[in-house]
Amino acid sequence: MARRTRKPLRQGQYLKMLLLLVVTVALLGSLANIWLTRPHPEISTVEQPDLEGQPSSLQAAFQAAVNAMQAGDHEQAIRLWHPLLIEYPGIPEIKVNMGFSLFELGHYPVARDFFLEAMEQNPYQANAYYGLAICEEKLGDLESALGAMRSYIHLASEQENPQFIRRARSALWEWEAALKNQKDSIEVEQGAEGAE
Repeated sequence: MARRTRKPLRQGQYLKMLLLLVVTVALLGSLANIWLTRPHPEISTVEQPDLEGQPSSLQAAFQAAVNAMQAGDHEQAIRLWHPLLIEYPGIPEIKVNMGFSLFELGHYPVARDFFLEAMEQNPYQANAYYGLAICEEKLGDLESALGAMRSYIHLASEQENPQFIRRARSALWEWEAALKNQKDSIEVEQGAEGAE
């Protein structure tokens, strides 16, 4: 029986394989990003506090703001959250929901600040970590996004919608791959500079 020997790959073949790999990872990342950022009506990012014992006016105003968020009217939600923030500064869920409303309108730095404030008030406010993670991703800080999303997964209760946890884990995978690609690109560039 004759033994076959494999021909070594030429440099051009390595480049084609590398290009194919990069395009595949970019395509998968893009698809995951579309899936992660599209609205999911069955998945709520709205943080509901326990308002029992609170004035009925707070409960009604909070629900009106939540309804505006769920209807996709984030400008109206912000107008409704604002007086609640002033009157009830000790309720971190209001800050979290204001952060998500601002995020949906593309105001990422301001939204991030609201998530951070909510986390200062309650370090166990899981959705604040989720909001911080998606803001950091939009602002280009994938290291911070990864840390915040890991915290969210760690803190998320067992009652959390499993789809939300899957989305968070998918984001981790996408961001880790993107960071690895960034580091690999830097190493390739530094290697090319050193060879010149």
